[in-house]
Amino acid sequence: AERYCSIMASSSAYRQTQIFLKKTRDRVLSGNDALMISSRFRLIDAKGEVLGRLASQISYVLQGKDKPTFDRSKPLGDAIVVINASKIHLSGRKMEQKKFHRHTGYVGGLVTRTAKAMHARDETFLIRKAVERMLPDNQLRKEHLRKLRVFPNEEHPFKDLSADRLVPFEMPLRALKRSDGEDEYRLETESGNDDEEDDGWQSFNPKKKEELNKRYRKSLEAKRGWRMGQKGQQFVDLDD
Repeated sequence: AERYCSIMASSSAYRQTQIFLKKTRDRVLSGNDALMISSRFRLIDAKGEVLGRLASQISYVLQGKDKPTFDRSKPLGDAIVVINASKIHLSGRKMEQKKFHRHTGYVGGLVTRTAKAMHARDETFLIRKAVERMLPDNQLRKEHLRKLRVFPNEEHPFKDLSADRLVPFEMPLRALKRSDGEDEYRLETESGNDDEEDDGWQSFNPKKKEELNKRYRKSLEAKRGWRMGQKGQQFVDLDD
């Protein structure tokens, strides 16, 4: 027992992940895993993606909710191959503020690490843990996680699959509520060609700009009231 504990303590999380990926890769490519052989593979590029939004889409596809044959009692979802996991993005200061806890089992053995530290130890940990916590806590969770393959870079062992089996997956665009003139004003400002008439952008109306600023100030006041715990209208009409 002491020898087993010393071996497990000496191996890092990154090494354990690499061993797991190698075993599962060999099992898939050798044809011994019938569940993976019958599944379609979806290739996802995690470069620049927000962790929460990416994990929600991965869990959605792993459960097969994007298929008309969805059955919550069977693992009918596609297999997921995630590349560029090292370039995942966390909004705000979550890299320093988000913490993961584990206990060694001894007195005072609580180990706490930030998301930045865990990402430095294992670049695939954040995605795997986020997807695991978004899946239902039932007997099918392990079956779903078996079909998830996360790689830190662009290299992955499934490049030899045919185009009909390895299908790229595109993340849906973020739905941001903006006014009609806001995008036009932003594109005109980024282009830097306000004086030219051939760029296709019309000069922005100062009256419209003042209206947008008024909407922005009103939204800030509403958010400040909600943050202070004041009761009131939850949805504010910014155009009023």
